Amino acid sequence: MNEEVVKANKLGIPEVLPVDKHYTRTYYQEDSLLSNLRRALPKQIPIPIFEDSIASNVTQDEFQFLLNYYRKRKGPNGDAYLLRTIPQRLHVESANRFMAEGLVTEEERQYLFQFYALDEKQSVYVLQDDVSEADEIKILQMFHLKNMHIKNVEKAMISDILEKVPDLAKKDQFYANLFTPTEHKFFLPPNLKHHSGMELTEAARLMYIAICHKYGGVPFEGITFALLKLNSEYFQYSVLNKPVKYETKINSLKLNKDTGAWRFCDMEFMAYQDNLEVCKVNVIAAILPLAKYKDAKSEQEQEYEIDPRFRILDKFKNNISIRYQEAGVTKKWICSVENLSQTGFMIQSEGAQPLEKSIRGTDLDFLMHFDIAGFVTGKCKMKWFKPDPEQEEHYFAGFVISSVLPLDEANLKEAISRYGRLMEEREIY
Repeated sequence: MNEEVVKANKLGIPEVLPVDKHYTRTYYQEDSLLSNLRRALPKQIPIPIFEDSIASNVTQDEFQFLLNYYRKRKGPNGDAYLLRTIPQRLHVESANRFMAEGLVTEEERQYLFQFYALDEKQSVYVLQDDVSEADEIKILQMFHLKNMHIKNVEKAMISDILEKVPDLAKKDQFYANLFTPTEHKFFLPPNLKHHSGMELTEAARLMYIAICHKYGGVPFEGITFALLKLNSEYFQYSVLNKPVKYETKINSLKLNKDTGAWRFCDMEFMAYQDNLEVCKVNVIAAILPLAKYKDAKSEQEQEYEIDPRFRILDKFKNNISIRYQEAGVTKKWICSVENLSQTGFMIQSEGAQPLEKSIRGTDLDFLMHFDIAGFVTGKCKMKWFKPDPEQEEHYFAGFVISSVLPLDEANLKEAISRYGRLMEEREIY
């Protein structure tokens, strides 16, 4: 069995850590398009923080897990726990021998010296702190030290553990991987060989939301994200069979003065594949209390000469029943909603119809149901009724809502907001 697989099994490392839909607010979608979301890992941790603060804030198993990746060694600023990564110190003789053997080009040599500073007293090159993850991977490849590489899923697990430690200094720099299940119907249609621009952009938008919730202290309830800007640039194709990594840069950030949670953020995402830039996405949003957002939105609502009518998503069309009396017996009429508004709706039905005298001009009970928005019940009156000229035993009818409770009225408004699509034209019967 592969040595890395044996190690992963021993440490309980999964193949991937999909981001929970709760963080991306995509509860009813097929996926959140992200995995291995994490904060940038500290390259070195002071000994007191590691041995005292970390040890007292995580479980014993988690502490032992960290010891697989952090070792007590001499770093640029003295002894500390250093992350297992590219060599921290290179003796001058070893470095010269490495160069002399022709294992690197002159261009690669100049590249290395961007990150290593010579300590003449000790005759060693010392690694500097400003090495990006992309640079780390490239240097590991140059040194042929792939066994020191820490996988994205391992870094995500380390990040989640270190997030529990309040005394540990943390960077507002974040990473994640694109994660799209192979059975996804929209982003992975048959015969597609590369990730679409829409998929790459949507993953960045979702990562923005997840970072705000997981690391910015933004609550899950009572807020909304007011999108101010979404701008994408694409540089090359990214194929499906290789991982895509997102790296963030926060351009500006504002905090809630009462809670300390983020209330505005300008965030830039760079997507990489094979250490090459694939696309750049800039997302700017304000995080608003839901009540404040609704007030602002209501002030901008357009006034219509007639009550606006909306078509409803197909999955909600067959969700209305109308009750009526016929010969003293209560009966139920199951229909399909064609369109609706806050004051009425149009239905289509097929098969046997109620006697027109039983339903015209009288108050009828109706009931609708929508996911999230809930039930809408009330009374209605039929205003018109006519056969469908294109289909036998199919009928159309229009109803006005005569009475509805405030809660049902709110549910209807919520359903229209979530599932309605404004009709530009209106039927005239």
